[in-house]
Amino acid sequence: MKKFFLCLILAISFQSLVKAEDISDFEIEGMSINKSVLDYMSVNEVLDNTLPYFETKRKYYVTGIVNNLKLYDQVEIYLKSNDKKYIIKSIIAGLFIDDLDQCLKRKKEIVKDLDQIFSNTKKMSGSKKHESDPTGKSIHYIDQYNLGYPNHIRVECTQFSDDMINSGMAQNSLNVVVMTKEINDWIASGYK
Repeated sequence: MKKFFLCLILAISFQSLVKAEDISDFEIEGMSINKSVLDYMSVNEVLDNTLPYFETKRKYYVTGIVNNLKLYDQVEIYLKSNDKKYIIKSIIAGLFIDDLDQCLKRKKEIVKDLDQIFSNTKKMSGSKKHESDPTGKSIHYIDQYNLGYPNHIRVECTQFSDDMINSGMAQNSLNVVVMTKEINDWIASGYK
């Protein structure tokens, strides 16, 4: 029953995606690209929950949300440094699912809903090695809808190697990613 309820909620959440073509029309946990994160949390909450991904100040940073979420275990919000309006640049929502079969099953349900929404959008599907694992044993299983690439929405199951998990650097997950060109370019530049 619990699994059915979660699947139903995930399916309903994608109903709000409607058949829009602008990436900022899509919502995850009520949040969308080009809106202020201050509509959902205070400046202190943003700063207190900044994720320690970088040792030095960068052009962008990531804040995490784990409380008061309805559908996901965690949401990561990408923000531009020194932006006093705290405009959301990209969103990643995740469910921590260790079992690959269970993750792929949930991913398939989400993708089925997105296929209806993006029936005229090119979808890429496949798998690839996770770039942060030097052993090459961590794998992404991806379905990606290109909305004026590199703007895209991606659903992925990530299964990390035992070494990555045991080091505390990673956790297996199902992620829904709303990625903008701005953040994609920043990542491609080496996060500078």
